Amino acid sequence: MTVTRDVDATRERVWDVLADGWTYSSWVVGNSRTRAVSRRWPSPGTRILHSIGAWPAVINDETVVESCYPRKELVLFARVRPATEARITLRLSNNGAGCQVAMSELAVSGPLSWLPETLQAAAFAPRNRECLWRLAQIAERRDADELPTKAT
Repeated sequence: MTVTRDVDATRERVWDVLADGWTYSSWVVGNSRTRAVSRRWPSPGTRILHSIGAWPAVINDETVVESCYPRKELVLFARVRPATEARITLRLSNNGAGCQVAMSELAVSGPLSWLPETLQAAAFAPRNRECLWRLAQIAERRDADELPTKAT
């Protein structure tokens, strides 16, 4: 299952967020920190070393770029060992003055890969919707003074 989000930012602006590996933990749900980013990120074969989970119970692992078509498509191979390895595809397309981002994820090894693709899609969809919401917030860079505040 592919989830999509219309973003009120240009495709170039969204790509700039994806191309900055140091933002990875800001928009990828479950990632708690970025430890290192390859200098040539997101060229194929480059990687992000990241941690998953809440401190102190974190797992250190990595995400590797499988393919990259700047401002169009980024395919990542994410490792969360020993649980799973997954292929994540992000596609960008123009949508009026903004951009539409499509995200799909498929477990390719480990216990999650034993599930039928339809069940995997249903399981990953809520997480991926949140990832795209976070990505959009970074790309749109809204001014806090222009948004209503919620009383606490």
